[in-house]
Amino acid sequence: MKVLVIGAGAIGACAALRLAEAGARVTVLSREEPLTTLSAHSFGWANAIDEKNSAYYDLSIEALAAQQRLVADVGEAPQWLFRHGNLHWGRDEASAEAQQAIADGYRELGYPVEELTVAQTRELEPGLALADVAGPVHFYPRDVHVLGHVLLPAVLDKAQEAGAEVRIGTAGSLDEAREGFDAVLCCAGRGNADLLPGLPLLEPGAPERLTRGLLVRTTPVAEPVTRIIHAPGLSIRPHTGGRLVLHCHDLDRTLTGDGDVSAVAQQVLERLPAVLPNAADAEVEHVFTGVRPMPRDGMSIVGPVPGQDGVYVIATHSGLTLAPVLGEIAAREVLGEEHPLVEQFRLTRFA
Repeated sequence: MKVLVIGAGAIGACAALRLAEAGARVTVLSREEPLTTLSAHSFGWANAIDEKNSAYYDLSIEALAAQQRLVADVGEAPQWLFRHGNLHWGRDEASAEAQQAIADGYRELGYPVEELTVAQTRELEPGLALADVAGPVHFYPRDVHVLGHVLLPAVLDKAQEAGAEVRIGTAGSLDEAREGFDAVLCCAGRGNADLLPGLPLLEPGAPERLTRGLLVRTTPVAEPVTRIIHAPGLSIRPHTGGRLVLHCHDLDRTLTGDGDVSAVAQQVLERLPAVLPNAADAEVEHVFTGVRPMPRDGMSIVGPVPGQDGVYVIATHSGLTLAPVLGEIAAREVLGEEHPLVEQFRLTRFA
């Protein structure tokens, strides 16, 4: 079977690898270089996703296992997956209660959460400022973080070793792109909406959910963290070379299509010393802004496109988190075998 995969982000790369391994003749077409995609700049926190939807939780749990399988199958490559967990705490009674409720919900699902004292937390991350912690620090030991800019070239190289071809260029219309192929897998993020007019994605700036996002990469710091940190008002992820990646959900809400992102980036950076005092001299090295491919109901879209024989689509804002498992599932389904984990994620739910 000849399969065209449109999009060379994490999902497209993983799907191309699994399809090529299964014997398909795969061509990957991307309108941008892989290292410029949203996946390459993602915050990269992979965890169990509790949206009070059992199907989404089950999919994200399997995704954590698939992250491990992907690393094992790609073999000798720079490390991109780090199994160091996630620390999360509140700043006052209300936020501490909210964090406790979240932790209790995960425990009910069987997902491990530990409650740490400040002293125990300092053993894990000595550089954190923890004087104002309210309640316990919640530690999620199964959470991981993923470096998308390292994963992408490694997975695409492995796919090419398995026989896939990677092309950089525009896809044009879907009918033009699919000529000569038995099946097309659309993994182009927000670009899927150009290929499939009417795809139910939220517009940038939609009030229902955060679609725009800004990430700040810092210059190297003397004492970086080693795991995901969710402090009040600031999230931190380790990067390479002692750098950090910073994100603030509340500041994402201030982003507009034509806003001054440098000013917002500076606001993000100004929150760092309160969480990591020894990083007070960090500077902004790089700023990335993107628009998440957010389905209207916040749930991933996975499956065949009704009325278009041989066309399959994946659209999700959890791309780097779910990519390894969605790549496995898409390869299996494109080649003719349905997968039960994604039955609730079909496009037909919007009909």
